[in-house]
Amino acid sequence: MIRHPRRLDRRATPGRVRTFLGAVTIAVLAAGCGGVDTSHVTATAVVPLDRAPLTDAAAARVVGIGEATHGNQEFVQVRKQIIQKLVREHGFRTVALEADFGGTAAAADYVMGGRGSAEDAAKALGFDIYRTRETADLLKWLHDHNETAADRDKVHLYGFDMQRYDHNKQRLLSYLADVDPAQVKPVRTALADLTDANRQTLSGERLTTAAQAAEQVVTQLKTKQQTYERADSQGGRQAQERAGSEAGRRAYDRAGSADAFALALHHAETIQRSAQLQTSGNDYARKRDAWMAANIAWITDREAAQGRKKVIVAGHDGHIDKSGAAFSFPSMGPRLAETYGDDYFAIGTDFGTSTFISRDDGSGERRRFTVTHDAPLAKLFGREPMGYLNLAEAAAADPANRRLLTSEVPMGSVGDGFRSVYTAMSWTYTVKTVPTKAYDAVVFVPKATPVSPL
Repeated sequence: MIRHPRRLDRRATPGRVRTFLGAVTIAVLAAGCGGVDTSHVTATAVVPLDRAPLTDAAAARVVGIGEATHGNQEFVQVRKQIIQKLVREHGFRTVALEADFGGTAAAADYVMGGRGSAEDAAKALGFDIYRTRETADLLKWLHDHNETAADRDKVHLYGFDMQRYDHNKQRLLSYLADVDPAQVKPVRTALADLTDANRQTLSGERLTTAAQAAEQVVTQLKTKQQTYERADSQGGRQAQERAGSEAGRRAYDRAGSADAFALALHHAETIQRSAQLQTSGNDYARKRDAWMAANIAWITDREAAQGRKKVIVAGHDGHIDKSGAAFSFPSMGPRLAETYGDDYFAIGTDFGTSTFISRDDGSGERRRFTVTHDAPLAKLFGREPMGYLNLAEAAAADPANRRLLTSEVPMGSVGDGFRSVYTAMSWTYTVKTVPTKAYDAVVFVPKATPVSPL
């Protein structure tokens, strides 16, 4: 869901577009072809993704998996293969997706407990890019793994985005119904204008008032933390006693009430931040990336406290990239790199040709687009259809490789929003990136194909 920083504004008039395209044509002609010499680049360091041991990533606390374009089945498959290997062979037990926190909590009900179906779980994640057969397959694998795994080996699922309301409201109100029933109606009324359906149309004074109401709900929760934790602890003990579980009662006394409050507060903060984003104007992208990085820190700290220290983070390349090449501000990737240092291992992706499904920024409908770029990194992968390349190893293997990987080169990058006119201008669907500054490893897909919508 990255919005390309150099893309045409969706509100551009035809006259502005013609003027803009004329300027672009002049700039492209003036720039010439340029580029990095790849004539001596070798593919000796590449391995097929399904045979990559991922021992290079395994030592990290946080592993980021990027996708160059949303809406491609191969990049979802890359994500699934890497997650499977990190879970099966390297002890990772937490997966965080660039998806709505509340919606992913609903999907986790399926992944952890089998409620609903994989298709329903994919739809709950909150964004159209996840309403696909490929995402449902990933969630089903997580569910199937958990169904037979011991409790300590089950994979926990989170979302680290904050652009939706409904599932977060539902879970917040459910918590209040347990600890403070009198507050359910006032909170529901205060947040009534914040819905997924009107997320992009609510504006003006109503939006400002709703955002302020969400902030007040967060403040109120914080002031009542001890009261709510006592009430929740009592209710939890009673429930466990009725179930005849002394061990469960003791466990709930130790952590259950505090953990339940922390989750409820995070749902409330997600609602608040989503509303604040809608009032942010041109500052939307900067705030969103800063909050996504903060959410990942919240997830990693929470999971570490429960004995799960390794976290997989999956999102668009633009957010995973350590260098923040797509943005003019510190995006999520540089923030993660600063927080975790060498404990953050970033895996990027690139393509030669990509046919993907995206929202048409002109009509608002979802449709197919195809883009092609002369990817300089392609020669590092030879004929491998889905190759994995550790960049440090590739750079050490050959001086020509090192020159390429330490140079600024175009890498494919498309978010959820595109126009047909962009297909004629490769700079609108690529980002100039220094690979070794951005990623620790890269997977290359020569020809990416579209997802299968549910």
